[in-house]
Amino acid sequence: MILKCNNEKVVNLVKYFETLDFADKLRLSIDMLESYHIKVKNDKILEILKKLLCAVDEQYNKTKFLNLLNYKHLLMTSAQVMELTEKEQNIFVYEILYNIYSIINKSNF
Repeated sequence: MILKCNNEKVVNLVKYFETLDFADKLRLSIDMLESYHIKVKNDKILEILKKLLCAVDEQYNKTKFLNLLNYKHLLMTSAQVMELTEKEQNIFVYEILYNIYSIINKSNF
C-alpha cells in the first residue's frame, strides 16, 4: 500500500486485491475503469491494461470481452468498490494501479 491515509474499507479491499492472481487483478481494474460508477477515467491506462490481459488470458484475447458474471468474486469486489465514496474510490483505483505496476516492474513483463 502506498497511501497511509486509507480508511478501513479501502485497506480491506486492497488487501483482498493483493491476494488475487494477476489476470484477476487486470480484469477487476479494467471493469472499474470502464464502469460509469467510478469517476477515474484514463483511456491510455485502460488500453495498456487490456493489452496486458490479452497477453495473460487466452479467453480474453479471443473475444476482447470481459464478463464479470464468470468471475463472481470479482463482481462482489466491484460492488464493494461502488459502495465507497468518490474519494475512497479514487484512492482504491490508485492503490490497485500501483499494485499492478509493481508486479510488472518486478517481473520485467
